[in-house]
Amino acid sequence: MRIQLQNIKPSPKPIRKTWDEEKLRELSWSLLEEGQVEPIGVYASAEGYTVVWGHRRVEAALRAGWSEIDALIVPQDAIDNLIQSGIENLSGEEMTVDDKAEWAQRLVDMGFSQHEIARRTSIPLGTINQWLQYKREKEAGVYVHVQNQAKDEGIIKTVKIAQVLGDDLEGKIVVAAKVSAEGLTQIQTTEIARAYHDASTPEVKRKILETPVLSSDTAADILRRSIARAELETVKVPIDEIAGKKGGKEGQFTDQDFATALIDFVDAMQLFRKAAQKMVGIVKFGTFSRAAVRYGIRRIDELIGELKTYKEYLKGVE
Repeated sequence: MRIQLQNIKPSPKPIRKTWDEEKLRELSWSLLEEGQVEPIGVYASAEGYTVVWGHRRVEAALRAGWSEIDALIVPQDAIDNLIQSGIENLSGEEMTVDDKAEWAQRLVDMGFSQHEIARRTSIPLGTINQWLQYKREKEAGVYVHVQNQAKDEGIIKTVKIAQVLGDDLEGKIVVAAKVSAEGLTQIQTTEIARAYHDASTPEVKRKILETPVLSSDTAADILRRSIARAELETVKVPIDEIAGKKGGKEGQFTDQDFATALIDFVDAMQLFRKAAQKMVGIVKFGTFSRAAVRYGIRRIDELIGELKTYKEYLKGVE
């Protein structure tokens, strides 16, 4: 049936707290061009009608200048309305991970078990469990930021960290921060959490957080490099002595020292490549002053000169 938009009010507890403005504009244009495909759900009361599902469609219709909208009248049942609202939003509109988790928690608070939620909604039990665990971890301060908040990637990474590190709240928080900052994959997230869990000293844990994670790294790889770096920090050797300027002794440093330094260098180059690729992408589509460009070229030339010097040192002892 058609209902006047002025007689419709939003749910006092909508399951969606926010929406994407760009997608809302697209929905408004879609209503104007193609019309309304699915009715919204409302229940009747003395004050008019209250939305059960379809808040975005109501807002889009208002922006499109409509005065009425197709609606389906449903019974006023708090539990059933909440379940149906979730099902409709999950099937037809992108919900943020926070909205999904909040919706599942509200059903639990109403007395539903996770098994019952899965049965009533056809959502896998494992997915519901992940949403609820994600909510608990985020409330404790453990949170992995991802670009697309409608995808479950942030949930999965947060839960993986929690499963590995258990009750180590400080560890979970710092590992989640590293995963967010570096955009690590789900596999890398698991490996970095395992390496942090297996680290035996605070110094090694710190090195794990400082060490770039390579695409093929396992927890053992990350831990091994971090241990080597932590041990290297404890060796107080003056830099001038290493360079041979104050009587450095031939053979004083071993292949292991060289390997550790080389690993550091290769890791730094990985970060350099990512930064360089990002800069090239920006340069392709940007507009810059000549002074800025000249400055960038000068700094790159300086870096190239230093790399050539380091190469000559290596070739000199080859």
